[in-house]
Amino acid sequence: MNNMQETNQGQVEQVPFGTVQHNLSDIMPMSSEVGNLWSSYYAESMSVCFLKSYVAKSKDPDIRPILQLALDVSTQRVKSMEDIFNSINHPIPDAFGDKDVDSNAKQLFSESFTLLYTRLMHKFVSINYCNALTVSSRTDFRNYFHECINTSLEIHQKATEVLLAKGLLIKYPSIVIPDRVDYIHDKSYFGSIIPFIGEKRPLNALEISHIFSMMETKQLLSTLNLGYSQVVKSEKVRNFISKAKQISDKHLKVLGSSLADEDIPQPAISEILVTDSKESPCSDKLILTHATAVLAFIISGYGTALTSTARIDLVSMYRDFVTEILALTKDGAELMIEGGWLERIPETADRKELIQH
Repeated sequence: MNNMQETNQGQVEQVPFGTVQHNLSDIMPMSSEVGNLWSSYYAESMSVCFLKSYVAKSKDPDIRPILQLALDVSTQRVKSMEDIFNSINHPIPDAFGDKDVDSNAKQLFSESFTLLYTRLMHKFVSINYCNALTVSSRTDFRNYFHECINTSLEIHQKATEVLLAKGLLIKYPSIVIPDRVDYIHDKSYFGSIIPFIGEKRPLNALEISHIFSMMETKQLLSTLNLGYSQVVKSEKVRNFISKAKQISDKHLKVLGSSLADEDIPQPAISEILVTDSKESPCSDKLILTHATAVLAFIISGYGTALTSTARIDLVSMYRDFVTEILALTKDGAELMIEGGWLERIPETADRKELIQH
């Protein structure tokens, strides 16, 4: 919109734009703003619990300051969101708190894993906060989401630097740099969904990147599920965690074969990242909720990979993966309902119900 306005005589006159004055209390928050704030509150309160247990056991002089920074940031975010909830007269979600974490429990994960996983989570939340910012209009919401993007990127960068210095960063494969621009002239570029029919072209840079990224994510999530399956108290939750790990390991094998077929190195974590502790640092509610919630990141990752993949066999692979993960997510949600742990997301008024009663 420009700053020109047409008069009744068809002439155009300048309309100066200055600072627009408004009262936030007069602006109703949009569903996109409330929904993203609600899900962010859940994620950050969850993060505070995890990071409290990580920081309590951290001794590495390079890793501990980053974990402490991440904890301070998530703690401040929770407070900021509570202020926004109060300002719009919205009830603050129950989410998670001190009752869901035991900082005195024995160390369950190695320090290198806690930094790798913290880095991964800030990669995911950065994407979520970018989306939240683009669908927000109120100043307070936009300022909050903008600040979250900046601080998450800062934590991700600092974690990357330490992991790189310690030789713990999982590096993506390199490819031969082309010496010219090339075009596709044959529809066989897309390949076939049927194995052994036609030749598969080499993976391109984007396809390699997405496969490698999903493998890195799944390796860390498998490690997380391995640790929590040792300490979770509920048999049903343990079975769900074990099932999630089995599916993750299966996907890892299939993804890995796509790289191995072309002699591309696969991501590998060399250290032993899980201790032999049987003491849970987190409540079963927190463990199950997190294990279910991160499946959304997996689905999103597969969806992004689908949009950047041209080989039909890979498209079919990702489609099957998404179908399987969606079913697993449903299992997790139903288990949360059984435990009385699935908090209802804010929703619109049921007009039919209101009319009938």
